[in-house]
Amino acid sequence: MIPELPPALVAGLERRLVTASAVALSPFTGTAQVQDWGGEWWAYSIDLAPRQGREARRLAAFLAALGGVRGTFLFRDPTARPAGSVGAPVVAGGFQAGARLATGRWAPGGTALLAGDLVSLGTGAATRLHQLTEDVVADADGRATLALVPRLREAPSDGAPLEIAAPAVVLRLTGPVPATVGRADTWRFSLSAREAL
Repeated sequence: MIPELPPALVAGLERRLVTASAVALSPFTGTAQVQDWGGEWWAYSIDLAPRQGREARRLAAFLAALGGVRGTFLFRDPTARPAGSVGAPVVAGGFQAGARLATGRWAPGGTALLAGDLVSLGTGAATRLHQLTEDVVADADGRATLALVPRLREAPSDGAPLEIAAPAVVLRLTGPVPATVGRADTWRFSLSAREAL
């Protein structure tokens, strides 16, 4: 079972989508050639709220138990907007790939989610976080196609549920997490992590 970092501990975060691409500029004409190798993953910088005493020591133990880059943890992004009554959306059809996903079982005929909202697919170590790049508008039968980033890495199963209430990502630390201990036994932690692929 993957340990979970409670989102209530987060004081602030930076989330960015990293793409495996590069630009080569011609020194003669200034034209650009872009190479896109298709890789995409989430990277996070997370500042945790100050903690004291036993609570701080438990958090320090949680982070130490990850063993730096060895361990992974589940992180429910606290920037996710709680969804209203949108139905119980699932993947509609197997063998899907790319940046679009056919789905069903939305509340019929309305805007279910907005561009910028987060959803996740999968469970455990296979949990993948995606951000919508267009509004999700369900048809009269509750079907909608999601435009998302990053692109699907593997085809989700037909009928697989979408997590919209508390979307998550599996992260791996990029290095050790220092503990800054101040007066009155106040502990501060800042960590950097990237999606565990």
